[in-house]
Amino acid sequence: MAVGLVLRFHSGSYIQRMVTFDHTIFFNMLLPPIILNCGYNLQKTSIARNIPSVLTFAFIGTAISAVVIGILVQIYSFTGIESIGFSLLDSLILGTILSATDPVTILAVFEQLRVDPKLFSIIFGETVFNDAVAIVLFVTLSNLRSSGREFTLSALPSMLSSFMFVFSASLLVGVAMGVFMALLCKHARLYEYPSIEASLVLLLAYQAYLFSNAIDLSGIVSLLFCAATMRQYAYRSLSIKSKRATRYLFHLLSGLAENFVFIYLGISLFTSEDVLFRPVFIIFVMISTCISRYSAIFPLSRLLNAIFKYRHPSAPSSAQPVTHEEQTMLFWAGLRGAVA
Repeated sequence: MAVGLVLRFHSGSYIQRMVTFDHTIFFNMLLPPIILNCGYNLQKTSIARNIPSVLTFAFIGTAISAVVIGILVQIYSFTGIESIGFSLLDSLILGTILSATDPVTILAVFEQLRVDPKLFSIIFGETVFNDAVAIVLFVTLSNLRSSGREFTLSALPSMLSSFMFVFSASLLVGVAMGVFMALLCKHARLYEYPSIEASLVLLLAYQAYLFSNAIDLSGIVSLLFCAATMRQYAYRSLSIKSKRATRYLFHLLSGLAENFVFIYLGISLFTSEDVLFRPVFIIFVMISTCISRYSAIFPLSRLLNAIFKYRHPSAPSSAQPVTHEEQTMLFWAGLRGAVA
């Protein structure tokens, strides 16, 4: 922010335009490394044990969070405070943006303190799928907005079917690309060339992202599941050098991308000429975000606990209830990061 302030008063308009936030740079360069690292570090066993909780919070919880923020912002818009006038669709789009959680700091602390693996896996699994769900919802609503249509209840079924089709098709593209990489590693003796091997893992994952975007699917979902598939199957065939290189490289790229997003936003806060400062609205949205997190975590936890309590005896015993202490930690772990 300090650098942005200096640029605002001591540089020309050319420099200001050059550092102003550009969504194409974010989506094509900064977002992929973050999602790639999430998918590549997805631990199948720990997530699988808590898959009902993970999917419930990631899908239903994200949708609830987006709707709650959208409704509260719409109510604020009706009051006319600070001359903010959002349509319901605008409010819901803002809700989807702010529903993407990214508790990287929380997970880093958890890892150092070696906290309960169950809680760690739920939070990690939720944030991995949550980013993809939030972005697909955002794109779906944005397409509705760009077509000049307003959000109505009658449009909800077509939106849901569109969302499910895009998510499912993108998932299949990602898995197919991951399986292709696994077969390549297994049969092409790439382990003799570790540098090429590690490069192909990165490039094929990025290829899945670009290919899905090119055919109007979700590159984020494809990238996430491509990375997860490669970690599960291709990783076993990699050479020791490539295993080490891909793990550290993806972690490094993700960290750089996340930090650069915040640097980018801090600079563009003052260099962007079309930004309006609305302090009351900012505070209101922050409070709305906390309310939406509460609305998503505690009611869904009670629902899950009720289902687990009356589950069939043959159901997996690993589906454990979410305790009140764990619910509280899930609530506080809903930080908003680079994606939001």
